[in-house]
Amino acid sequence: MTDTIARAGIVMDLRALGLKSGDELVVHSSLSSLGRVEGGAETVVDALLEVVGDKGTIVAPTFTSGVVESEPFDPETTASQTGAVTEALRTRADAVRSEHPTHSVAAIGPAAETLTANHAYDRSLGRNSPLHRLARRDGQILLLGVDHDRNSSIHVAEALASLAYRTGTKEVLVSGDDGTATTVEVSRVGCGRGFPVLEPVAEQSGLLTHGKVGEADAQLMDGEDILRVAYGLVKKKPGALLCDDPDCWWCPEARQILESASESENENENETENELESGRE
Repeated sequence: MTDTIARAGIVMDLRALGLKSGDELVVHSSLSSLGRVEGGAETVVDALLEVVGDKGTIVAPTFTSGVVESEPFDPETTASQTGAVTEALRTRADAVRSEHPTHSVAAIGPAAETLTANHAYDRSLGRNSPLHRLARRDGQILLLGVDHDRNSSIHVAEALASLAYRTGTKEVLVSGDDGTATTVEVSRVGCGRGFPVLEPVAEQSGLLTHGKVGEADAQLMDGEDILRVAYGLVKKKPGALLCDDPDCWWCPEARQILESASESENENENETENELESGRE
């Protein structure tokens, strides 16, 4: 039988990974990957908060994309759809949640208000979104039993690179002050299943710290470094982060958009060359 993991053991493992007092970080997690945790998700949140201390801030994605197409989003009551640890953090009395209906985050710590305020509907995971702000504050990313396909900060790099497929909005519901549902538009966020392609690039650059937290494989990295590497990758090859699944709801269409944009650019370049050649005659 697998041993039960207590809070003290998780704290020890997180510190061995490199986390310390005063750190600010976003945590992407899978509770089941840690093994049998005494006290469950609440213990994981307690351990994270103990490690960063009173001067540190913990952020968790509390995404609700599918839910709010049929149920209005209320930041106080709409449950997170991104795992037990995120919901445990969201429901803490001192947690602050951003008011984005599909890609909210919840945070606890001195930077919580700064990170979550004014989360614009058209900046789901884009410029000046909470995850972008965290990266710019030298914040870190912790993958706790999950891979880079859950590393939502990489979507920020896609947005910063102004890729051709970063277009479009979707309609969702939010709860009004009087309790009625209102339809709003938010920027769409694409597929992340191709994001693991970034791991060997980040590894080669020495950006990843590996370790174990309980039974979970864990990775710790600097947020701004990861944005820089991802940005550089898609600037060289715009489709680098798209997955290869032909049935994906997002990536085949995104590739078509990139191909059309490339063809249009080539046509414009040819027209310019022809004009220059005509000018020489």
